[in-house]
Amino acid sequence: MSSFGAVDRKDRAPAVSARVVAPPLAPAESHALPRTKSPLKAEWKPFCALESEIEAWRGLVARALEPNVFLEPSFALAAAKHLSHGREVGALLVRDGTRLKGLVPGRIEGLAAGRPFATFVGWTHAYAPLSTPLIDRDAAKEVVGSVLAALPALPGRPRLILYPFVNEDGAVARLRAGELARRGIPVAYFGIHERAMLRPVAGRDALASISGSRLKELRRQRRRLSEAGTLDRRTVTAGPEVRAAIDAYLALEAGGWKGKSGGAAQSNATTRAFFAEAVAALAAEGKARIDLLTLDAAPIAAAITLFSGDRAWFWKIAYDEEYARFSPGVQLALDLTADLGRNARISLIDSCAVADHPMIDRLWDGRLAIADWMMPLAGLGAAAFSVAVAAENIRRLAAGGLRLACKLTRA
Repeated sequence: MSSFGAVDRKDRAPAVSARVVAPPLAPAESHALPRTKSPLKAEWKPFCALESEIEAWRGLVARALEPNVFLEPSFALAAAKHLSHGREVGALLVRDGTRLKGLVPGRIEGLAAGRPFATFVGWTHAYAPLSTPLIDRDAAKEVVGSVLAALPALPGRPRLILYPFVNEDGAVARLRAGELARRGIPVAYFGIHERAMLRPVAGRDALASISGSRLKELRRQRRRLSEAGTLDRRTVTAGPEVRAAIDAYLALEAGGWKGKSGGAAQSNATTRAFFAEAVAALAAEGKARIDLLTLDAAPIAAAITLFSGDRAWFWKIAYDEEYARFSPGVQLALDLTADLGRNARISLIDSCAVADHPMIDRLWDGRLAIADWMMPLAGLGAAAFSVAVAAENIRRLAAGGLRLACKLTRA
């Protein structure tokens, strides 16, 4: 495989792609929402209007109960600016006075998107396989309650919530599950799967879980590759080299199967602009690195790792398929495994990969439980919720059939 990550969604139960979903019902202006007994105040804003909130937003990132690099301002604003449907996304902002306590992005989808009831859908996209909202750790329970109270009052009056790509072992999911159970709110789960992760452990060799025969074969391939020229690895984290390293990744991805299928980031001008802007901005904040495996100074594999809080995301990897017999992508992933696995400041590295990935699953033995959560909001009865669950299953089955038909057509 020349690349893996969020853009490849074969690990999920069938879901409608962003290209097929009709425009959502989200409004184009801010809306103050009714106050509750909580001192917290909720407000709905278009995501593209959040540039004025950047300082408060960054403060919330630093206090987040659970980090999510895809909701770092640099990444998320670039996505909202450039990616399809990004401008239609809004965010529920929860404040205590002037202090931002929660940021929950999403959009409202209704009948036009095949949903029998207006539904608040947490924001994810082809480059962000995680919907974990930003919640202040010091007021986490209150924020979760405020969100549940505020959502039904959003424009479009959603009656359901759908949170895609939930990290079920994460602190936010555990807190949310407890609050839902306390309120007697049922949850339906879709797209249940696991993806590879690495959890650095002090004193433990991160390569210890790889079979001896596998390591032996990879080292043999590396020796053979080094015989073809000068083999080197370099890490780019800042400065003018960042743009060149991003371009190297994009070129490698475009030269592989994704380029042939039209799915490479470089194939679309807006996607390329998002990619370059988001990665460069994160790198300027010390939250991204690009690793290059070079042969005679020419890149033959490139990987992009993103960081937020105490977590990392092994976001993208691509390689030159001309050297496939030497497994250059795996060689680079092996180097990163050893390197990141020694970093005591990182508690978890998410592979962002599909379930049962043929490469990363053989290197990392940790697994992250992922699922999409659907739940009713106040006023939606059990019978209506059953209808919504059945409709969601039909949507996913239909989308899966459509994808299969597209694959057969291209074959």
